[in-house]
Amino acid sequence: MNEHEPVRGVLQAWLDDLRQQPPREWSVTELSRRPAWDQVRTVVAGLAPVSRRPDLYGKDGSALDDEVLITMTGLEQVAEAAATGTLVSLDDLTADFTAFCTAAAPEAQTWILLDIDLPRGTDLTLGEYRLQTVSATSLAQLMPLPSMHRFIRNPDLDPDTLGGSAFLQQSLPGQALARGRSWLPDLDQRPERRHLDPLLVLQLWNPEESVHPEAYFRVEPGRHSELRTGSPHIEPYFDHTGEEVGEMHRAFGYHVPPSAVPGFTAFLHELHGMISTVRSRTVKDGRSAQTARALASAANRLVRAAQRTMGGTYVDESEADDVLLDYVIAMEAVAAADGSGDSRRRTSQRSAALWTRDEDRLAVYKTIKRAYTRRSRYAHGEDQTPITDEELFTVRCTAFGVFLRWLALTSALGEEVLQHLDASLLSHQERCRITRVLDAFFTVTPPATTAGT
Repeated sequence: MNEHEPVRGVLQAWLDDLRQQPPREWSVTELSRRPAWDQVRTVVAGLAPVSRRPDLYGKDGSALDDEVLITMTGLEQVAEAAATGTLVSLDDLTADFTAFCTAAAPEAQTWILLDIDLPRGTDLTLGEYRLQTVSATSLAQLMPLPSMHRFIRNPDLDPDTLGGSAFLQQSLPGQALARGRSWLPDLDQRPERRHLDPLLVLQLWNPEESVHPEAYFRVEPGRHSELRTGSPHIEPYFDHTGEEVGEMHRAFGYHVPPSAVPGFTAFLHELHGMISTVRSRTVKDGRSAQTARALASAANRLVRAAQRTMGGTYVDESEADDVLLDYVIAMEAVAAADGSGDSRRRTSQRSAALWTRDEDRLAVYKTIKRAYTRRSRYAHGEDQTPITDEELFTVRCTAFGVFLRWLALTSALGEEVLQHLDASLLSHQERCRITRVLDAFFTVTPPATTAGT
């Protein structure tokens, strides 16, 4: 016997039973107490024994969990649609429900919706993360009953509006699968801290435009998806006559054209590898090395500042001084990590030494000096004119440029990177050595923009 036949029979009997009732919204308790639902349970138990699909059963494993089978799958809303006379394809419903019951239990994942615009088909791996543009069809396949998605009211991962969007995905091995919707949102005010490295790498590709995680989803492919924090940017969509015909997701971040994908991919892979290597450095007693600690501090500050910047230039006036402080601390973390002498002087001189042309060195030195002056006045509560978006943008590009160049240098020169920078101020030979390292890096893996580089 085809495994679809018993499923089709019990689902049809259950829906026929509901069609005899006045159309309304039913609770899961009311739906599960219909006599025909007992037959559905029997068939499901045969297709998905507790030994293979414990996630479909209650915590003690003694009985199927109707909350999972009816509410989390969306079967509840499909039943309501059928009861009102809406045509529901029993063949499609049967195929979907059978596939749901016979599939292996999925692994929980975090999906981060990004505001960048990537070409269709983008799919690359960054360590434990996957960066992917996900089609509407693929988003629908995340649902337990993909053919029924048009009956599901306001799905969190809506295929119709989020299809083609860029997502950063991370597997969560070992995490228990959900047994119902989480009614309490994720209260972490800075969820980006859990994903610093991929977000930093994406930002380094183009420091001129900020990269923002719009929304964080918990995804159990083929079983359950829900929004945990944030909100997608959804706007009305108009046709050529100006009539609103639907909704669309708008990406406010940078755009990567198809022709730039090879360079984009190479840059991300190279930078992520560099960051992972430097993060893993230790000294003899097992403590993190100086460059590893510097990277951790700078990465946290740079990503934090980027989250408070919209469109690359706009920062709320009330946060501008705090954002400037983040950039200054990030530069100081990598350029004055040895902790000796005047940190302001060391940060300005060593950061400037990361550039190879004299005019660039002088510009960087002046930018950092002015940033330190503003930081000092802010810290001491002194009056000063508000920083402009243009000034903050210059500091932003400089800070990301300092980090990127420092990362390339420390990857090549190791823990002695600051000593090499000091020596380059007096030694032509050392300056040429630094120039060769940086030129080689930017030749092989150039970022999208030269801002700050």
